[in-house]
Amino acid sequence: MFNKTFIGHTFEDKVIHVEMGKLQFFSKVIGEKNPIYFNEKEALKQGYRSILAPLTYIFSLTLEQESYEEKYGAMGIDLQKLLHGEQRFEYSGDVCAGDIITISSKIVDIFTKKNSSLDFMIEEMNVKNKQKENIAILRQTLLMRI
Repeated sequence: MFNKTFIGHTFEDKVIHVEMGKLQFFSKVIGEKNPIYFNEKEALKQGYRSILAPLTYIFSLTLEQESYEEKYGAMGIDLQKLLHGEQRFEYSGDVCAGDIITISSKIVDIFTKKNSSLDFMIEEMNVKNKQKENIAILRQTLLMRI
């Protein structure tokens, strides 16, 4: 069971340099074919600062920074009962190779649905560029069997 006292809990901000090689590898792994994800000249020609990050790339960076055990274990969460429910993305800007982004994470809600054997925890991650402009909001729902 999630502890509701963690509603409002914030995690340490993550500052990430978006590396071209990792970005190209990620694009290849997910099957991207558009050259704006691989070829900087093509991306520049299309009006981007460098090669563009696919929409799910930022979320993958949140997983790279620390393990679930490191992040949620300190909250007393039983990782054997933890399930990934869903994720949502809202973008208001682009992320390109060479960008420096900051991801701020916060637990925004914990609840149990009526007649459910699951607890729900909603985590929101705000992503800003180096100019401190919001460029994305990522939300994930984690579930725990109770």
